[in-house]
Amino acid sequence: MSNLWIIFLTGLISGGLSCFAVQGGLLAGILAEQKNNNQKRSILIFLGSKLIAHLLLGGLLGLLGSALVITSTFQGVMQIVAGLFILLMALKISEVHPIFRNFSITPPKFIFRLLRKGSKSENFFAPLVVGFLTILIPCGITQGMMLLSVSSGNFWYGALILGSFVLGTTPIFFALGIASEKILSIKPLKIFAVLAMIYLAFASINSGQVLRGSVHTWQNYKLAITGSEPVKSEQVLNLQDGKQVVTIDVKSTSYKASATTLKIGVPVKLILKTNNVFSCARSFTIPSLNISKLLPSTGTETIEFTPTKLGKLTFTCSMGMYSGYFNIVE
Repeated sequence: MSNLWIIFLTGLISGGLSCFAVQGGLLAGILAEQKNNNQKRSILIFLGSKLIAHLLLGGLLGLLGSALVITSTFQGVMQIVAGLFILLMALKISEVHPIFRNFSITPPKFIFRLLRKGSKSENFFAPLVVGFLTILIPCGITQGMMLLSVSSGNFWYGALILGSFVLGTTPIFFALGIASEKILSIKPLKIFAVLAMIYLAFASINSGQVLRGSVHTWQNYKLAITGSEPVKSEQVLNLQDGKQVVTIDVKSTSYKASATTLKIGVPVKLILKTNNVFSCARSFTIPSLNISKLLPSTGTETIEFTPTKLGKLTFTCSMGMYSGYFNIVE
């Protein structure tokens, strides 16, 4: 899924450096007590344990979101919060203003003491335990990904979100395991990491706006700039038994509706068709109407509703990645 690839690349490009700044000292503490021929093994154990821990954490956070029956509007708010958090972390790393230096969320000191003690052990279990316990000291970007896992409302997708991110950070951790943290002082890498973080932040905020059904999204701004107009209602209305019938072909990366204009006050029969769809596009929502439907990977589902407000009626996937809208007219 494309959004998981973005999360993976975020971990690869910027998350690795950010998380290494927080957790690198723990790994260095383990390696300091190891012989050279054991260091690579210790790094692999540390990273494997860390990945498993975050997969489990992501799944549990996804279950939490599912148990809470989080609405698409609340999911949108959480994604906006995650985006703002990542943006603040980017501003802190870039040192654009002293005000951002103190922006951080840290765990209780006893957790650091516990982890430091474990990092000094020479046995096989030291990297295993410390890698697992890194979930207690997440870096800023990881904390943003944790919010996204909760907003997914699904065990497997929540696990994949955190897992993809941590997997992306793995090459950096492995490459820098024995190296110094001075890599963070290399200006080109620092600038690249900050720009990637800013992009992810605004992408998350935009997805949140889509999930909230807001008109202030990249997609709507693009339509306003290009001057695109919706198809007139008389050209698209398909009335059957007093209902406006619209078909949406659901693809893995998009929605294609047979109509973009609907009349207010007239019942709508929405037919959703899928064919080998395995992305989050299967989780179809209409935020302003609190309508959510998990579609089969291949098949047909029907949703019925009656438009009651003029203007744009947004529909989207559960992550705000893929969306469309109906123009409700008189």
